[in-house]
Amino acid sequence: MFICLDCNKIFSNPKHYVESHGLDTPPYEEYDGCPRCGGAYTEAYQCDECGHWITGEYIKTASGQRICENCYNVMEVGDED
Repeated sequence: MFICLDCNKIFSNPKHYVESHGLDTPPYEEYDGCPRCGGAYTEAYQCDECGHWITGEYIKTASGQRICENCYNVMEVGDED
């Protein structure tokens, strides 16, 4: 999945845009963007613990779950209260 960095829309496939900028012949500007607003996007995963969308660091468990940085704490033995 992907998330738009401008409008936060979640989508599975970016839209391909062709901008002619008023030119009658190529070269035209071509890019992929958000299907809603045409903005930039990044890959995203949904946290298996809280459901929020992950675009940064996360933990992937041995069973394949993806857990966002807000749903885990890195601990050392003896740190726990």
